[in-house]
Amino acid sequence: MSAHRSAAAAAPNELDAETVGFLMEASRLSAEELRSLYAQFKASQPGGRTSDFMNYVSKSQSSSAQLRKKAHQFFDLFDRNKDRSISRDEVLSIMHSVFLTAKDRGVQLNRQPEDVCDEFFSKLDVDGNCEISEEEFVQGVLSEPDLLKILQNPEVMNTLSS
Repeated sequence: MSAHRSAAAAAPNELDAETVGFLMEASRLSAEELRSLYAQFKASQPGGRTSDFMNYVSKSQSSSAQLRKKAHQFFDLFDRNKDRSISRDEVLSIMHSVFLTAKDRGVQLNRQPEDVCDEFFSKLDVDGNCEISEEEFVQGVLSEPDLLKILQNPEVMNTLSS
């Protein structure tokens, strides 16, 4: 049976092997991830064609790449001494500045900078070596959407940029 015939034989709610192979190479997603995305796509757009799904994957990869780029940019801002890792002192220094700025603006805070720093490390320092590598930081930001929202807060941005 030719590849063309197997593509035609694919069930309407399944991707054919040729399309999966193409998308795996283009998106760097696994076959399982693609099939899961396709199921979500078909649930939201039952009449959607394979070409529509390919556009959907392209857009989701583009937004993922943008988030990854932002995470790398934030890492660079946190890594004050440019040693390619973030120390507790670097995070604590930033947290003290953010808290001071908030206090100067009359914002009442219920937490201490040390507590926020501890939480930051508990979420991002995966290997427990008391430093956050760039990969740990990027993966943490991508898996913790709330963290990205916090980092994008104008007060945090101003502190990081100064």
